[in-house]
Order: sequence, then structure tokens, then C-alpha cells
Amino acid sequence: MSPTLKQILFLSFFPCFLLYIIFLLSLRPRAQFRLPPTVPPRNGPPPRIAYFVSGTNNDGSRIFRLVLAAYHPRNYYLLHLDQAASGRQRDELALMVDSVQVFAAADNVKVVGKADAVNCDGSSPLALVLHGAAVLLRWRNDWDWFINLDAYDYPVIPQDDFLHAMSVIPRSYNFMVHSTNASSLDSQVIMDIIVDPRLYLLTKGKMFTGNKKREVPDAFKILMGSPHVILSRKFIEYAIQGWENLPRVLLLYFSNTRAPHKGYFQTLACNSKDFSSTLINSNMRSTVFDSTYQIDLTKSIVLDVNAMQGVAAFVENVSGDNKLLDVIDSQILQRSQRMVSPGGWCLGWSDWGRDPCLQWGDPLILRPGPAAERFEKHLLNLIGNETIGSSRCDQ
Repeated sequence: MSPTLKQILFLSFFPCFLLYIIFLLSLRPRAQFRLPPTVPPRNGPPPRIAYFVSGTNNDGSRIFRLVLAAYHPRNYYLLHLDQAASGRQRDELALMVDSVQVFAAADNVKVVGKADAVNCDGSSPLALVLHGAAVLLRWRNDWDWFINLDAYDYPVIPQDDFLHAMSVIPRSYNFMVHSTNASSLDSQVIMDIIVDPRLYLLTKGKMFTGNKKREVPDAFKILMGSPHVILSRKFIEYAIQGWENLPRVLLLYFSNTRAPHKGYFQTLACNSKDFSSTLINSNMRSTVFDSTYQIDLTKSIVLDVNAMQGVAAFVENVSGDNKLLDVIDSQILQRSQRMVSPGGWCLGWSDWGRDPCLQWGDPLILRPGPAAERFEKHLLNLIGNETIGSSRCDQ
């Protein structure tokens, strides 16, 4: 057989062989993981969450990963890098957001262009949260809850599970860790007179502390707790618009305390007759101390994450290179790198590294997993432990 004939036969056979291989591959199961069945909406459409995600210098990529993990097309996401981050970092974060097709299609992820100056203490952290809430109210007014997240927070249940569980909760409830039994440290925080230079200086200045202390107020009850909150839209409107004078009075009082972001919303809710019965003593978070996860023990981490799922929707204080994030992505959220977490609205295939959420379905349809039932039970227990309609602030 001549070389030319061999070449002709080879060139004729090779395309047929490739087509045969492609045909065989098309017969393999296309789903990379088995998804639970979809669940139709109950009690009307699932709630919408307005997320305010904030960070500082070099936190842009971490914020982007957090939004991918906590994404759902019904929610809204407002992202903020403070003045410690450069304008270039804000531009890079905006470019990362623009690169995600589903973000552009849903038009529900925005980056704040003009940064606020923020200290760890003083009134600037509270001013930042109030600013974020006000922007979200102006941007969209059809959301149900406001949640503030930091760059070092991360979801420990899928958004479908979270929204499914929150569907059974009255949308007037506010979730804040709070206590009326102020410790000696909290009392010091309340009585110290502090002026935050971030309110009036372009550059970071030294915190001013008065040489005298003021008395603990008796015109209203002070509560202290966590700065991370889950607040109803009605309560946010009350805090921002203040149709009574109480929001302004408390804002003026707390503006000169050391940690107003840890007590303003708690104190406002518990001193308002309209909202004192809506407060639940939880912010749905679990705290991780990084030293726990320095050793690569994946099975141990999975057990810890499964335990979190029963009582928390988010984990905080997790470093960017922590093994925990990778375990949550692969084992809990079933999320691939640089893709959003899949849910009932995703109709595409997930094999061969493809993004199943490039093909949309109905965002009202949820696909809750086992964590949804455990988390829903936890929420109902939280509410059931209180007397419905009575003040929930005497704790």
C-alpha cells in the first residue's frame, strides 16, 4: 500500500473515530452531583434578602467569593470597600462583578463607588451600616430583610435552604444578639465619651476620649450585643426615616460611645413599642477561631460545618486561605471555583466544568436540602421560646 493511500485512509478514519468518542461520552450521566427535588413556593413567594457586604484594604477578592457563595437572583447585594482600599481595588471589584453573566442579567449586585471612612470603634462603623441600609432602600424597596456581612463571613447553608427556612418566619421579626445585663466592659463602653475622627477627617486620626464619664441613662434601656444583625425592612425604614424621635435621640446618644454599632439597633428595637416584640436573640451566626483549622483534617471540618448548619446560616472570623471555605464550597454549597452556588433556578448541566446557572429557570422555585429542615426547626424553636406579642428584650 502506497504512503499516499495510507494517509488518505488515516485522514478518513480519524474524524469518524472522534465522532464515535464524542457519541460515547454523550451517553455518560451528565450531572456531577445529585440535586434534591425542587419545592414550589409556600406562603407566597420566598423572601428577598438585601445584603450589605463590607470590607477594607485587599478584601475585594474575598468579598467577591462571598457574594458568589451567597448568591440568589431574588436577593440584592451592595458591596463596599472602605477608604483604606484604593480606588483601583474598587474598580477591580466592579470588574469582577461585571464579569459574572448572571449578575448582569439580574442587575442585583452593585459596588459602592464612593467609599466611607471606617474605624474599628467609634461611630463610623454604625454610620457605614446606616448608609448601606439607606442606599439599599433607595435602590430597591421590595426586600424583606437586611443582613450586614463582613469580608470574613461565609454562608454555611445554600441560599435555597436559607430562603426556604425564612419563608415560615413572620417578616416583621428582627434577629439580633442582645443582653440587658451589661458587663463591666459594656458599662465602660456606654459611659466613655468618644469622638470618632473618621467623621470629620479625611485621614485616619486618633480617637478622642473625654476625661469624664457620663451616667448610664435612665430615659431608655441600653442593650448591647453583636454588630451583625438581620433586620426587617420595616425596622430599617423606622431607623432611617424615624417617624418618631427615638431613632434620632438614640443615634445622637450612641454617636459618642465607643461601640455604637454593637448596641444602637438593639436599644432602638427594645425601646420602641412597635418593635420590642419582634426581637429574636440570635443573629444566625457561628464563630470560627482560625487556630481550630490550622491542621488539614477535612473530616473534622465537615463534622463541624454540619453542626453549624443546624443553628447558623453564616460563619464568621474565617481567614481567606482557610480550608473551611473549600470544604463549604465543595461539600455544602456544591459550588465550583468562580461560579455562583447552584439552586432551584439553575437548569444547566454541571459536568465538564460547566456552570449550571448559565441557564435560568424560575427564581421562585427553591431546591432545599437536608440543612433547610434542621435550620427551620432551629428558627421555630427560637421563636417558640418567647411569648408571642410580648417584649423580647428582658434577657
